[in-house]
Amino acid sequence: MVKVKNISKQYKIKEKRGTPIYIDAVRDMTFALESNKIYSLIGESGSGKSTLSRLLTYIEKPTTGKIWIDSKEVTSLRKKQLIKMRSDIQMVFQDGKSALDPRQKIYDSIAEPIRNLTNINKNQEREVIEDLIDKVELPINILNMLPSELSGGQQKRILIARAMSVCPKFIVFDESISGLDVIIRKRILDLLLKLQQEYKSTYLFVTHDIDAALYMSNNIMVMKKGALVEKALGIKSCNDFNHEYSRKLINSHFI
Repeated sequence: MVKVKNISKQYKIKEKRGTPIYIDAVRDMTFALESNKIYSLIGESGSGKSTLSRLLTYIEKPTTGKIWIDSKEVTSLRKKQLIKMRSDIQMVFQDGKSALDPRQKIYDSIAEPIRNLTNINKNQEREVIEDLIDKVELPINILNMLPSELSGGQQKRILIARAMSVCPKFIVFDESISGLDVIIRKRILDLLLKLQQEYKSTYLFVTHDIDAALYMSNNIMVMKKGALVEKALGIKSCNDFNHEYSRKLINSHFI
C-alpha cells in the first residue's frame, strides 16, 4: 500500500560566512505499510514524526528518495496528477482550531474535500456528511455551528469525519489525541478503530503516547533524530521491543 525508499528531508536553518547550514529532519528512511492495517509511529518531540507525516501525505516534498502510494510513485507526479490522488491520502492534524476555518460552518468544512475531490451531487453530499456525523457520534445540529462553538474533542471528531469523507485508502493521524483528557482520548481511539474496520483504510498513527500507540496497533515504528531505529511487527507488549532506544523511550514514559 505505502512504500518508502531512502527518503530524507533537509531544512536550511542559517548561513555561516555565505555557506548554508542544513538540518536533517528525516534521514534515509525505508519501510513499507501493508493495506488495511494500522501502524503506530512513536518518538520523542523533535524526532521528525510530523515531518515524516507531511512527506507521506505529500504536503511537503522529500529532499531525496521516493514514495509509492498504492503502487503509484507520488514523488514523480505532476501537480494535476497529485490532486487526483488526494482522495486516497488524507491527514488528521493535531490542532482542530488551526485545521478548521474559524469562519466556516462545520458542514462546509466537511464538505470541502468532497466538493474538491469527488463528483457527487448536493443531495448525495448531504447524505454522506450526515452519515459521517452519526458515525463520529455527534449531534446533527453541530453542522450549523462554527469551530469556536465546539469542544476540543468535538473538533477532533470533525477532523476525522472530514478525512473520512472521501473514503481514503491511507490516513495519517498526527498527534490526533493530544490535549484531550483520558476519557475522551479513549473514546477517540475506539472511534478510529471502529472506522478502520468499516473503511478498511491503512492508518499511520503518529504519537508520543506509548499507551495509545500500543492500544491502536501491534505494529510500531520508532524514530530517533530523524531516523527509523526499529520497526516492531506483531508485538504484544512493551517487552517485545529490541532496540535499546525503544526500551529507553518506553521505560522513561512509564516512569
